[in-house]
Amino acid sequence: MRKIRMLQRIMSFALGAVAVVLTTSSCTPPAAGGSPPSESAADRDWSALVAAAKQEGKVVIIGPAGADVEEALTQPFERHYPEISVEYTGPPPPQIPPRLLTERAADQYTTDLIIVGTTTIVGTLMPANALDPIRPFLVGPDDRNESVWRGGQFDFADEGGQYNLVVAGRVQIPFIYNPTLVSPSEFSSYQDLLDPKWKGKIAMLDPRVPGAGLDMMTFFYTTPSLGKPFIEQLFAQEPNVARDDRQILDWVAKGQYPLAIGPSGVLAYELKGRGLPLELFPGEQIKEGSFVSGSNATIAVANRAPHPNAIKVYLNFILSPEGQLEWSKASGLASRRSDVPTDFLPESVVPKPGVAYQENYKERYISMKDEVTDLLAGLIKS
Repeated sequence: MRKIRMLQRIMSFALGAVAVVLTTSSCTPPAAGGSPPSESAADRDWSALVAAAKQEGKVVIIGPAGADVEEALTQPFERHYPEISVEYTGPPPPQIPPRLLTERAADQYTTDLIIVGTTTIVGTLMPANALDPIRPFLVGPDDRNESVWRGGQFDFADEGGQYNLVVAGRVQIPFIYNPTLVSPSEFSSYQDLLDPKWKGKIAMLDPRVPGAGLDMMTFFYTTPSLGKPFIEQLFAQEPNVARDDRQILDWVAKGQYPLAIGPSGVLAYELKGRGLPLELFPGEQIKEGSFVSGSNATIAVANRAPHPNAIKVYLNFILSPEGQLEWSKASGLASRRSDVPTDFLPESVVPKPGVAYQENYKERYISMKDEVTDLLAGLIKS
């Protein structure tokens, strides 16, 4: 009998301890700002959102031109979500703002996402109030965690960090050259381009239109040791200005122009792989350095978008490791996700840890491009 009573006391004590633990746990106040939902609740919420996106049935995107990039931004997503189609168009960037603003004037809202360069988004669409903040759309399991992105956070072109998300980029190559005609040892500064022997022998991507040519001139304009005087002297070298990257690189490969400023380093790398005499001069080997461009890897959400749930599902996929890898391979841009490889890209276009680059895609530089184009208008005669 004594043993039975002892057993009862032990059982009573144990049950009481369990009750205290459970009570204490249930009464623990939530963390400041409210605790996040449990994993199962988050999964249920995401499943409901995906179901709503499937009901919407599509996401409408204005993005970069080019079959490879279009395929990367559409087909992988549609394989994962066959019930949600991607309606994609890739007009020239200057046509995008007039198109969207004309639609809005007619009270038409047909576009969900805009994936282009920061000059279009920050320079035109944001001031026209044609965008919604993007953060409320970043709610999926693959885009809630900012720690996987370089620097431990998302990167935005706009100073307020609300509208223009930058997900990839590249280091701008100072110039492309023909190694049979140019020795890299001849250059340690951009000032070396002013040597009289290069007069009439430089090709250049047209800097009067948005793109790498204008980005280069903005970098020169805003670098204290270069600035307006350097740009004026550079154009006194009588560069041949053209708008076709491939044509410019063909000129360099054939020796018509020994070097070129502005054309695509990724395309030059590809042509070099085919045996053409082309080399990329690394930005880290020139005194004034170089800059990182967001190119066309920046995303914005059109305001009053017709498919808000599909936007969230699409963003979750395109910001995932798989989505970023597909986009990076097609565009030649290095993803800002730290878990996406870059070994298939030219080493010279991948940002290096510990190297300071001008972030040429930021709003403060975009806002100066009108000054730069005004200067160029007086320097380029044709």
